[in-house]
Amino acid sequence: MKKAGIRSITQKKYRTSSSKHTVEKRENLLEQDFTTETINEKWAGDITYIKTLRDGWCYLASVMDLHSKKLLVIHFHEQ
Repeated sequence: MKKAGIRSITQKKYRTSSSKHTVEKRENLLEQDFTTETINEKWAGDITYIKTLRDGWCYLASVMDLHSKKLLVIHFHEQ
């Protein structure tokens, strides 16, 4: 790209604003041990923010059973 004199179009990354709320520290129950012997023994979750052209910022929340690797809950919500 440099030799051809072209550049990609970049956008600034979204940064969350600082919150005045205090964050409550939680105990790490799994301690990076994701092994299981049966279903419903350990679940993991995540929330991801997605910027869409039509709806603005949305979030995707999911929960996975670590044994079966199946997604148990998927929730998509517009802000």
